[in-house]
Amino acid sequence: MKQLIGLLIISSFLLLSCKQKTAITPDDLIAYTPRNATAVIKINDYLSFRSELINNDFIKLLKKSSPYQNSTTLLKTLKYLNPKSPSILAFNEVGKDAFDYTFISKNHNNLFNIDSTISRDIKTISYEGANIKVLTIADKKLFSTSLGDHFVGSSSRLIIENLIRNSENLEADPKLKKLYQVAQTNVPANLFINHKKGKSFFNNVLSEDLANNLTEFNDWTSFDSNIAQDYIKLNGIAIASDSISNTLNTFKNSTPSTSYAAEIVPLSASYYLAYPALKGNESKIPQTKDSLFHKTTEMIEIGFQEEKAFAFTVSDNIDFEDRLQKFVITEEKYRDYSIWELNENSLIKTHFSKITEGIPTNYVAKIDDFYVFTEDMSLIEDLISNYQNSATLSQLPSYKNLRNELADESSILVIGNLEKLKENDAILSEEFKETIAKESFKDYKFIAFQYIAEGDFAHFHALLKKANTSTVNSNIITQVYNTTLDAEIATKPQFVLNHYTKKKEIVVQDVENNLYLIATDGKVLWKKELNGKVLGEISQVDLYRNGRLQLAFNTTDKMVILDRNGNEVSPFPIDFKNTITQPLAVFDYSNNKDYRFVIVMGKKIEMYNRYGKVVTGFILDETENTIINSPKHIRIGNKDYIILQESDGKLDILHRTGDLRIRTRGSIDFSGNEVYLYDKKFTTTNTSGDLIQVDQKGGLNKIELGLKENHLIDATSNTLATISDNILTIKDNKATLDFGIYTKPKIFYINDKIYVTVTDKQTHKVYLFDSNATLVKNFPVYGDSEIDLADIDNDKRLEMVTVGDKNSIICYKIN
Repeated sequence: MKQLIGLLIISSFLLLSCKQKTAITPDDLIAYTPRNATAVIKINDYLSFRSELINNDFIKLLKKSSPYQNSTTLLKTLKYLNPKSPSILAFNEVGKDAFDYTFISKNHNNLFNIDSTISRDIKTISYEGANIKVLTIADKKLFSTSLGDHFVGSSSRLIIENLIRNSENLEADPKLKKLYQVAQTNVPANLFINHKKGKSFFNNVLSEDLANNLTEFNDWTSFDSNIAQDYIKLNGIAIASDSISNTLNTFKNSTPSTSYAAEIVPLSASYYLAYPALKGNESKIPQTKDSLFHKTTEMIEIGFQEEKAFAFTVSDNIDFEDRLQKFVITEEKYRDYSIWELNENSLIKTHFSKITEGIPTNYVAKIDDFYVFTEDMSLIEDLISNYQNSATLSQLPSYKNLRNELADESSILVIGNLEKLKENDAILSEEFKETIAKESFKDYKFIAFQYIAEGDFAHFHALLKKANTSTVNSNIITQVYNTTLDAEIATKPQFVLNHYTKKKEIVVQDVENNLYLIATDGKVLWKKELNGKVLGEISQVDLYRNGRLQLAFNTTDKMVILDRNGNEVSPFPIDFKNTITQPLAVFDYSNNKDYRFVIVMGKKIEMYNRYGKVVTGFILDETENTIINSPKHIRIGNKDYIILQESDGKLDILHRTGDLRIRTRGSIDFSGNEVYLYDKKFTTTNTSGDLIQVDQKGGLNKIELGLKENHLIDATSNTLATISDNILTIKDNKATLDFGIYTKPKIFYINDKIYVTVTDKQTHKVYLFDSNATLVKNFPVYGDSEIDLADIDNDKRLEMVTVGDKNSIICYKIN
C-alpha cells in the first residue's frame, strides 16, 4: 500500500487554484457531476479552504512541480468565479495525462468577477434548445450553461453538451452519492477519489506500477480536509465492491490491531507498510494447516531506495520455525542472531499474492520477535545492526509525535519518510522526482496513511505534520554503512582527510597486510598489499607543502609514505635492517611542514627529514634501555620537548637536538601508558595506579588514584580519563560499567565539546560519554575496537567508525 503515499499530494495540487465560496443544498449539486469523474471536490467554505491552501507550508514546497503547474494552468479561468454557496469541482480524464474539469454552483448575478482590464471574449452557441456560453480569456476557454438554478462550467464543450442532453435524467454515480451524503459539512472541503478511473491522475506523481496498484485498491475513497500552516489531515471512508480485484476486500473480515512495525523498521527505510491483523492464507494453499504463515499476527513491508524486506510476527514461534525447516538450506549466526538460507524464493508471493508481489526470499533471520525475509544477506545484516543499536523508528521523537495522532489499531498502516521517498524510483514518477529534487521535506519528516476495516468499508486517515524542531534532531545512532573487507581486520580503523573533498575517509588494514582506503560513503577506493602490519596510527603529512596530503607510517622493517591513490611517494619507502619496534612518530615543531620522522628500533633511534635523509643535528643514536612507547613531541609555551620512556623507568625529556633538557629526579615504574601533557606537566601512571607528574624543573610528584594494575589512560591539557576494572573516570566524574575487557579510553574534543569513548571487547559494545561521565543517549552500540570520531561529511553531525564483525567496519552517524 505504499502507493497511497502520493494520494494526498495529488489532491493538494488539483485543489489549490480553485476560487469558490459557500452554502446551498448539497443533494442538488452532486447530480450534475459528470459520470466517470476521476476526482470530485466539494467545497463547503471557500474562504477557509482557500486560506488553508495558500498558507500551508508543504504545498508551498510543491509550486515548482509539474502536477502543480499543470493543474494551475488547467483551472486558470476558474479564478474569475465568485460562488456564494457550496460548489463542486470535478475532473475527468480525456486522454493520457490530460484532464477536463467541471465546476457546479448555485447561480447568482455576480458569479463572475472579471476586472474590466482583463481581455476576454464571450459568445453564445445553441445546443438542443439550450444556450452554451463560451468565455475566452487568453488561450483558455470556459464552456458554461444554466440548468435550473445551477451554473455548470467546464473546460470541455463535450461535457456541457452531455449534461444538456441528459438534463432530464441526471444522477451521480451511486457509490459517489453514498459517500457524498455522509461527508461532513463542517469542514472547508471534501475530496472524493475514483480509484478505477484514476491511473493517469495517480501517474502525475507516482510510478507506473504504483499507479496501477492504487487503481485496484478499492472503488472510491472520500476525505474530509483539515489543513493548517504546518499540517494536513484527511479523514474519511473507503468503499469497495465485492470484486476480487479490490485489495481492500482482503481486510473486510479482519479485526484491526496494534502494529509493532516501528520496533523493527530502521531509520534508513523509505517507508513501511504494516498489516497488523492479516492472515497469510491463499486459495492455492490446499489447507490452512499447510501454510507457513497461518499463525501470522502482523506482516510488515519495509521499503528502501532499491530493495525491500518483509517482517512477520507470529503467535507461535516454535511452530513457525518447525514449518520453516523444510525450506532451510543452511543456518549461520550474525551477532548472535540466526540467519537461514532458503531453498524457496517465492514464499511471500505464494502466501500474500492478493496484496503484494513480494520479493525473492533467499534469507530469513529471527530478530527477537520478528522473522525478516530479504533477497540479500547484507540487508538482513543491516537490519540486525540497526535493531541492536536502537536505530529504529520507535526511538524517534518526531515519529512518536506523528503516531500519537493516529488510531492505536489499524488494518493497514503506511508510514513514509518524505525526504527519502522523493528519491525512490519505485515510488515516484521520474518527472515528479526531477521537479521536487531540490526541495527539502525534512521539516515534515513523515507522512502517514491508515485504514481501519469495518465490514464493507474502511475508515481512512492521512496525516502530514511538520515535526517539532525540538524533536527532529535526536541522538539516535544510525548505521551509515557496513563495509566488508577481504580478510579479518588487524588494525583499528581511523579517519583521514580527503584534501580534495574536505571530507574524511577511512584507512584500515587486514591480517593479510592489505591496507584499504574507504570513501565517505563506504566504498573501497583502493587496496594495497604491504610487507607487514602497520604499527600504531597512520599520520597525514603534506610533504610538498601544496595542500595535498599523504599517509605516513611504518611496519617492522619499512617507513612508508603513500599518496591518496595508494602509490609510494619518493624517496620513500626506507628499508631498515633492524626491527622497528614502535609506531612512527611525526614531529612538526613549528607547524611549517618541515617534518621530522622518528624511527625506534629497540634502544636505537633515528630521525629523518621530509626528503628521507637522516637529520644529522639529532645527536641521540641510542638509549641505555629499550624504548617502550613511541617518542612524543610536546610544546609548552615556546619550548619544545621530546619525550622518551625507557624500560628501566627512566623518563628522557630532550631538546630538539636529542640533548637532555630536563633531568627527572627519580625513576618511574611505568604502567605502559604513554606520557601526556596534562595540567602543564608531563603526566603518566605507574604500575601501582598512581598518577605521576613531572614539572619543567624535573620535580616528580605522585598522586594516588587507586587504579588497578591493568588500568588505561588518556589525557589532554585539561582532561584526564582513566579506566580501571569497570570504573571509567573523566576528570573527577565516575561511571560504573559492566565488568568486561575494555579498550583504552580515548578523548575527543569536537565542536567545543569533550567526548570520551571505550569499547568492551567482551560484549562488543562501544560506549560514548560526555565530560561529566554521562553516557550519550542511545549508547552503547555494537562495535569491536577502539573508535575514531569526527564530522566526516561536514554536516555538523558526528560519525564514528569501529570494527564490526571480524572482517567488516561499521560507520555510525550520531543524528
